Amino acid sequence: MVSKFDHLKLPRINIESPRRSAARGGFGGTKRDVSEHGRRLLNQLSPLIEPVKEKTSPFRLDPKLIFKIKIAKKGYFSEDMVTQAGLNLLACEPNKAIVVFSSDNQLTEFQRGLENYRQIQEYPKYEYLGAIDELVPLEREDRIGRLLEQKPVELGELTALDLELWHTGDRTEMRKYLDDIAEVLESLPSDTAPMRMSDSYIGEYLCIARIKVTHEVLELLLLEEIVKEIDRPPQPAFERTADYNLPISDFPDVVAPPENNCGILVIDSGVQRGHRLIAPVLGETEVFPDPKREFIKGGSDDVNGHGTNVAGIAIYGNVENCIKQRSFDPTAWLFSARVTNEKNEYHEDLLVETQLDQAIRAFVEQYPNCKVINISLGNADQIYRDGAKQFRLAAKIDEIAYDYQHKNIVFVISAGNAFYEEAKSDEQLRTDYPNYLLKKSARIIDPATSAIAITVGSLSLGRGSITEPSDVRRQAIAKLPGYPSPFTRTGFGVDGMIKPDVVDFGGDLVLDLSYRANLNLPKITELPDNVAGVSVVTLSKDLKSSLFQICSGTSFAAPRVANLAAQLFTKYPDASSNLIRALIVNSALLPKEIPRQFQCNKKQSQSINTKQIKKQLAIYGYGQADLERAMYSAENYVVLSEDNISINVGYFHIYEIPQLPPEFFEIKGTRILSITLAFDPPTSPTRGDSYLGVTMEFELFKGIDREIIRKAYEAAGKTSSPDESTDNTKGNLIKQYGSGIEVKLSPGSNLRKKGTVQRGQVEIFPQFRKYNEKNMTLIVSCNRKWAKLDEIKTQRYALVACISHSDPQVDLYNRMQNQMAQRERERARV
Repeated sequence: MVSKFDHLKLPRINIESPRRSAARGGFGGTKRDVSEHGRRLLNQLSPLIEPVKEKTSPFRLDPKLIFKIKIAKKGYFSEDMVTQAGLNLLACEPNKAIVVFSSDNQLTEFQRGLENYRQIQEYPKYEYLGAIDELVPLEREDRIGRLLEQKPVELGELTALDLELWHTGDRTEMRKYLDDIAEVLESLPSDTAPMRMSDSYIGEYLCIARIKVTHEVLELLLLEEIVKEIDRPPQPAFERTADYNLPISDFPDVVAPPENNCGILVIDSGVQRGHRLIAPVLGETEVFPDPKREFIKGGSDDVNGHGTNVAGIAIYGNVENCIKQRSFDPTAWLFSARVTNEKNEYHEDLLVETQLDQAIRAFVEQYPNCKVINISLGNADQIYRDGAKQFRLAAKIDEIAYDYQHKNIVFVISAGNAFYEEAKSDEQLRTDYPNYLLKKSARIIDPATSAIAITVGSLSLGRGSITEPSDVRRQAIAKLPGYPSPFTRTGFGVDGMIKPDVVDFGGDLVLDLSYRANLNLPKITELPDNVAGVSVVTLSKDLKSSLFQICSGTSFAAPRVANLAAQLFTKYPDASSNLIRALIVNSALLPKEIPRQFQCNKKQSQSINTKQIKKQLAIYGYGQADLERAMYSAENYVVLSEDNISINVGYFHIYEIPQLPPEFFEIKGTRILSITLAFDPPTSPTRGDSYLGVTMEFELFKGIDREIIRKAYEAAGKTSSPDESTDNTKGNLIKQYGSGIEVKLSPGSNLRKKGTVQRGQVEIFPQFRKYNEKNMTLIVSCNRKWAKLDEIKTQRYALVACISHSDPQVDLYNRMQNQMAQRERERARV
């Protein structure tokens, strides 16, 4: 029997050193004729000013001069420089462009700066304006959202749309803009239902509203300078289910979990409150928001069934195992927020962001043990594309996670279901599997791109059909356990973040080749009917037919991880949300069997294997989480952790990984060392240069004195830019002391540092040098991106180091525990 030990504390050296200056700046423009360049910019400025002078808004909106500044390829234009030019920053685009505004419609200060820039010899302080390449207006087409572009509003159509305004930073001003638009909409005549603004939300970065307008009014709004984007509202995507009939007469009564156990909030279609396996663990249910109960019929009960399916897995984890053992022992309390009607639709008059915000705040404020939030909803029309900015709903989730740091909430979100629409037949779907999962159309969707949430992809159970096991025309696609589900969506996320973070079982697909071929059916746009054996077993909302149902989809992989997170919170009630995320990702393992298309081969070149690792990360994230590995250490598996550590932005911390004992190298087996970092920074959907306001990263060294490393990092911070300091420091140390000092973790720092939860690991072989010479040194650094110095001074984080050996005879735990205790005694004496 494997022992279960509490995790150990990671030794930290009480040194906090400045790594780099807090601010970036400086002109990096290309050589050019300054006088001619200034003249050209002034000529581009005139057409921007004239229309604002002449224009009268039909919505009575105060004019704002909003335009785009394109930055030279090698130029840099900071927010301070924008302010210096007499402008205000609205957004940073990914393609080296910024959107700015000015309340001065003459742009007096900016014009004066450009005039002086032309005479750079006399006014050298205006040299920074040389980083500007071009000034361009925002056009009508810039304001059309992707969904609206795909499905334009027809003449005569009165439809609900989401209106987003450029947020000037003044909430009172933004409220007036929305009120003015709402007043005009209500006064406009309409042949059908009246036009109106039914909901609105003003946050720190977002100003959005749900409006109902005609084609003609939409066209007027698209001409307003203050309008950032208008789009069709999102709609949730659900999977289909099938009844799973099992005898229930001999099932024992369910006993509620202890009062202090962690609770999971399922935001979905509601739950079946009368279900005998749900009622004893149900803390609270509510509808958000539908005060008149006109849109959502049936109260908080689940008419559709999706919410009940998700909730069953959230509270029991592996429902199929519970059935086999005839024992249902819930590990978490359940809370339910219903946000869709019986047709799986969101409220037409309400912003999804409003529903989400009100639901989360209501439960989290009222129930202190409600710490895990499962969202198995996604907008299949909002597929993430490289270089795009964050989706609104995902941004809202990140904003809530940051605002509620003190509550330590963990969001768990399904990656979404992909449909291989290019497949001309089911046969092609099967033959093209799994390569099509890496197509752009299979990328994750809103809100799975949330940076601070745990995004979950789906795995196959590796089983065939129970009902038709011998029918060769009805066989599962993935077939093998741990192969990616044929419908799972894949990464990467915003700014190249590793997404999904982890994967878990969500089922497989069985397609009837002969049936669809003979009928010449169209391409698949929803998951086919579920089949016993290949699908996930969960609870059913239809109590008359069965307590259970079978389902397939990423919706049912996410609550397995939510259940794991809740159990960790129950075990570690004082843990931060960062530690829970770090423990989950640290525990994750790549399945034993993965498709050959994603496998690495030692005989292949390093560049090819690097590409294969990126494919693995896009499909599996860091792997499938394991409860035992996340919750406990063992003799041959040691987890060292630190939690709720606060670091000054722009500084670095130093940790020690204890020296590995001789038997770790002498006894044959697989030896793995991994480091996992999790933090929850401020985020902004308007920043295309960096969605995260603060970033963190780590590097691990061996066989070198930590004082040498400390001095090298401090020196580099004085001379290097934020994006170059780590690489330069590591490179200089390697040049001086040899490549043997670097612990080459995979994935590399450039890839893993893009996310808010990062893991790097390495397999250690006996011939590797310097691992057993002295303690290893871990450097954790915190970097400022756009977060303002006077507002964000520190960043909290959690850190996990893990050392394991495949042979249980290797007693790492006690050796390392004794070694660290001895070091502590020595330090105490000193």
